[in-house]
Amino acid sequence: MNMTGARPGEAFRYEGPTMVDQLWYSINFTSTYEAIEKFILPPPLKVDRDIPPEVQVLYFINPNCYAYDGEVVPYQGLMFMANTERGGRKGIAGWEYVDALHGDKSDMDMMGPWSVYFGMLKKMADINFLPISADEFEITVKRRGKKLIRMRLRVGEEISPDAVKSMNDANTKGTFTVRELPNRDYSGFVDRSICWAPSCENEIQRAWKADRGFIEFGHLPADPLDEIPVLGVSSEIVFQNFCSQRVFTAMELIEELPR
Repeated sequence: MNMTGARPGEAFRYEGPTMVDQLWYSINFTSTYEAIEKFILPPPLKVDRDIPPEVQVLYFINPNCYAYDGEVVPYQGLMFMANTERGGRKGIAGWEYVDALHGDKSDMDMMGPWSVYFGMLKKMADINFLPISADEFEITVKRRGKKLIRMRLRVGEEISPDAVKSMNDANTKGTFTVRELPNRDYSGFVDRSICWAPSCENEIQRAWKADRGFIEFGHLPADPLDEIPVLGVSSEIVFQNFCSQRVFTAMELIEELPR
């Protein structure tokens, strides 16, 4: 059980948030509805076609992730998110690449089961964050020796506390996840369901303007990211926030799927 740290009934029995002082570097790019459904959203979720077809890409560092048992599990990641809708409820969904902070992936081996339990795919990768200048940064993601993502942005002036409060007040969308737990002979599932997590309760503490956003994709057969059209980059921002336990302990069952 060392990959989960705590058995059901014993998890999240500590005080305070689960993830403290996360730092996020974010850009949006315009793509197509079809590409978002094929490459970003977990089936059977569909893109929200009342909103322009944008993908949010977020590099993040999560040095103080307290996980299930309250022990620190530091990691970094690069996340894809897009707008979706299910049963009249609007939200976001996606998946992410994850990597250790200090070169030892066993530091964060619980990301495997967390991926399944929470219902958000996490693929292990080699992620590098490189300063290009004092205020400009490049993020790269590699798997199996192949560079799959190269992303850049420049950090600007800090956003005022009042504007940050407005950003928090405007954040009403939670995160949809798709949990799929296999049965004993892998012929079906013991649990296959769509859930909704109240990630809208996460609080941005500080934020900075950003610009010069850029992203390009490479290709592996299991990661054909270069097939995602990038039709324009916008909405660059950097922010620091924390994630409450309720994102994981107050998930709602939205729909049970065929098993």
